[in-house]
Amino acid sequence: MEDTYNTNPQLLKEPLSFADLINAGTQFEVDTANYNNTAYDDFVVDDNDEDVDEEAIDHEALVSPWTRSFEELRKLMTPVNEYIYKRITRAGIKEQGLVPDKARVALRYTAYWEGQTAPFDSSMLRGTKFEFETGQHMVLEGLEAAVRTMSVYEQSEFIISYKLLFHEMGCPPRIKPRADGLFKIEVIEFTLIGDENSLENIAPEDRNKFEVVFPKAQDMHLHGKDCVKRGSYRNAVAAFERAIASLNYCRLADEKDEIKQRDLLITLYTNLMVCNNKVNKPASVCIAMKALRRLTDNQPSCKALFQEGRALAALGDYEQARKSFVQAQAKQPNNKEISEEIIKVEQRVSKYKKSVREIWTRALAVKKQPEKKSEENVSNQQLKREFESQLKEFKNSSLQSLNMSRKMYTDKEFDMLRLLATQFNMKLSLSPLDVDQLTLSKLQIK
Repeated sequence: MEDTYNTNPQLLKEPLSFADLINAGTQFEVDTANYNNTAYDDFVVDDNDEDVDEEAIDHEALVSPWTRSFEELRKLMTPVNEYIYKRITRAGIKEQGLVPDKARVALRYTAYWEGQTAPFDSSMLRGTKFEFETGQHMVLEGLEAAVRTMSVYEQSEFIISYKLLFHEMGCPPRIKPRADGLFKIEVIEFTLIGDENSLENIAPEDRNKFEVVFPKAQDMHLHGKDCVKRGSYRNAVAAFERAIASLNYCRLADEKDEIKQRDLLITLYTNLMVCNNKVNKPASVCIAMKALRRLTDNQPSCKALFQEGRALAALGDYEQARKSFVQAQAKQPNNKEISEEIIKVEQRVSKYKKSVREIWTRALAVKKQPEKKSEENVSNQQLKREFESQLKEFKNSSLQSLNMSRKMYTDKEFDMLRLLATQFNMKLSLSPLDVDQLTLSKLQIK
């Protein structure tokens, strides 16, 4: 008769002695009417999962490709080791290599018990790809071992021994003891994730040794890139900064070490610029660019120039931003994104100049009423303070000159403004072609 199980908590009637268990062993009986094991729940999809869209599931694709004995199927497969057999159904991209350790891998899989047509688990039942990190014991040992034999785009079938799945006991009632599994797996992609603790694991006496620090800094760089992929830009900034600091602290043995250090630092600083722009820290972007210019003999990459342009634009320095974008465009003339940024900056500059010009025109235009003179409303001292304030603002603006109408000022106001302009190293002059036009301009300091 086949055993049946429920899923209720079970306690032992008599406590076990650890010493007796080691020395002489012990016997105990479990009430199978109240047996429970939830270790399987994190791996197997619940039959009653309400989030599953039944209409979106391709049930035909979920049918097991093999319903006869696993022993027959093993004969058609290639042994990976004594616990795993493999059959490739679609070759992958071998040039990208096999799924390595410390990688985030995305895959689709479906798993079956021997002789059953319906799967006991499938990522397709959840309507999405499944992701995990290799080397972190996040999935069943057998599943990770099988995936580690695959390359991107590959589809394969595996028979995996119970010893790498749910072991001797299984997880009744849904997993029988000593149950091998058939897995259909497709690897979609993988990315290296590095090690966020790599630099912390360096011994204090080795932290200035380049041959020790360099591979750890590479690991930290990979961790930063993985953070970027997941949208965790602040963590990426921290990772890149830590890698940069560790490399700058190293002592270099020869020119080869110097080249390796420089190349990795250039990559780190460039990626740091991207992330600082993402977290709205344009000033930090500009600081990183200074380091890049030093490392590249003032020949930064197109990517770095583009990021510098964005940072300068965010800081309101549109003229310098445009220069950076133009330099980037010289390196990649057909890059549409750069062209769009240049157009945006030029529009901002034009709008800014127009806005400033309008403000200054209004500020310096002391309009006259025919029946009332300005002397009647504004004292000389008050008028002088207004002119001084306006001239200070003009001095600090990006404009080099400003045109005004002579009719806006009385002779007294014109003389006062002209004298004050001289004190601010400016010149107020009449146009030789139009006696009604005044030009206020900044004098060049030699």
